[in-house]
Amino acid sequence: MILYKKKFRYACVYIKKNSSDIDSSNIVPSNFTRTLYKRLIGLNGSVDFYKSNIRIINVVNIPSGFVIIKCRLEYIDNVMLSLYFVNYPLMILPISGTIKQLKIRIQEFLIDKDFLMES
Repeated sequence: MILYKKKFRYACVYIKKNSSDIDSSNIVPSNFTRTLYKRLIGLNGSVDFYKSNIRIINVVNIPSGFVIIKCRLEYIDNVMLSLYFVNYPLMILPISGTIKQLKIRIQEFLIDKDFLMES
């Protein structure tokens, strides 16, 4: 029997709160998580949902508009597809293998955030 370490990927999602399409009081991380889980189960089934080992990671040093999602490497495509079909105004930042690299990408995003919001 060959034992190997499970590989995970981390995706960061920025939820836009100033959109006129969606009520800003409805956008809370628990509602987003519930909607994402339902969409993932609906698209891929409950077996793949549990195999993906998807989790929402709480990181202390990130601003409030960001949500970090952790899942297994083999199921990152399914999670990204589910994020695409969630009815939220969001922006998906690049995927990373470590939280440390993801924090760096969040800081880079925050520098260019004003430029991105204008267009």
